[in-house]
Amino acid sequence: MSKRISGSLSAQLLGGVLLSLLAAASVFFLCFALSTQVLDRTVYSEAFMDKMVDQQFQSLQSYVTREQVTAKNLHRLNLWCSQGDQVALTIYQNDAVLYDSSVSGKEEPALEEFDPAWESPDREYALVLGDGTETRAFLYYYAEDILYYWAAILSGLISFAVFSLCFIAFVHRKLRDIKRLKRELDILAGGDLKYPVTVKGGDELGELAAGVDQMRRSILAHQEAEDQMRSANSQLVTAMSHDLRTPLTSLLGYLELLDRGKYQNEAQLQHFIRQSLGKTLQIKDMADKLFEYFLVYSSEWEQPDMETADADGLFQQFWGEYAFSLENEGFSVDCDFGELKGAVQVNLDLIRRAFDNLYSNLRKYADRTRPLRLICRREGDTARLELSNAVSPQRNKKESTNIGLDTCRRILQYHGGIFHAEETDGQFRVTVALPLTEAQDIPRI
Repeated sequence: MSKRISGSLSAQLLGGVLLSLLAAASVFFLCFALSTQVLDRTVYSEAFMDKMVDQQFQSLQSYVTREQVTAKNLHRLNLWCSQGDQVALTIYQNDAVLYDSSVSGKEEPALEEFDPAWESPDREYALVLGDGTETRAFLYYYAEDILYYWAAILSGLISFAVFSLCFIAFVHRKLRDIKRLKRELDILAGGDLKYPVTVKGGDELGELAAGVDQMRRSILAHQEAEDQMRSANSQLVTAMSHDLRTPLTSLLGYLELLDRGKYQNEAQLQHFIRQSLGKTLQIKDMADKLFEYFLVYSSEWEQPDMETADADGLFQQFWGEYAFSLENEGFSVDCDFGELKGAVQVNLDLIRRAFDNLYSNLRKYADRTRPLRLICRREGDTARLELSNAVSPQRNKKESTNIGLDTCRRILQYHGGIFHAEETDGQFRVTVALPLTEAQDIPRI
């Protein structure tokens, strides 16, 4: 992969998460260590423990008196012990265990010897049962476990806050880049395409900014090209207006003479007619070139209206007539018309113009001493025309502007077809293809 994983936005996001987690974990252990030190100096102190155990015994004595707990119903103490996991209770009478909260759930509580580990003057109490019986109660308090639990929760909340702040800071930096890109896009949308887009970083956001900046440069270049094209079109119109004015003036002059009968004899009449016809053809040729120029280079040309035509009729009629005309002009034409079953969607005016351009190209540049090869056949779902000829050695390359071939290519593109022309080793080859559709009752050309 040419793209660096380390520079990707996903990798940066993962890195930000990991760094945030590392900072949060460090804060958690620091806070928990500090809180445990505080608890160790308070909860584990003798004064605090005595106070808490005394409170629990007072609660126990009150419960025994209120509930009339005796040696016969000591199981009632299970309810008091179950109110929390913070106490452990053992009751003795004459060194015999009357009650042990750790085994009170068994069917037959076993008598146990006194556990010296519980022996502490601070946690041994004289418990008076409901019937007045005096016993010894050993009470142990586990409240420090709850405090450590809450210390862990508080440390976790603080670490989560640290994680959130670190991650938000990372996201904020990326959001700042996004906001900057949006602000620059707003400037571009306002029409200022010369304003550069800031490209920062090698992640996807940086690539997006680079792509937007490249698009900005492309649009700017396209606008400049269009400005140049409009300038060229304006110059072309000016030049064409000047070039048209001369033949039009001459044509009007000849027509006025003919209209007024200002000719001396039949020979002069025919001369005026021939001159008028020549000027008309000259004007038509200029108009055709102007049309082809705008057809090739205009970006606002509308999609032409299409109609269904028989492929056989379209190709054989047009090129049958062209072949006949070329043979009358001294060309040798080798025709191979295959059967084209199907229909084509065409604009007849545009297709005729494309074929006329090819015919005109043959008359101007083909070698009359060499045969022309013309093949029409069906290939797959297309009707194909293949034309090949030798180029005349007297051809003047400067006379050709290729506008005619470009016109053919543009027309075929509008028809969803193919136009390909090439010249190699003195041979000129043209391939024309139109998509075929199956249809019935196709009108003939």
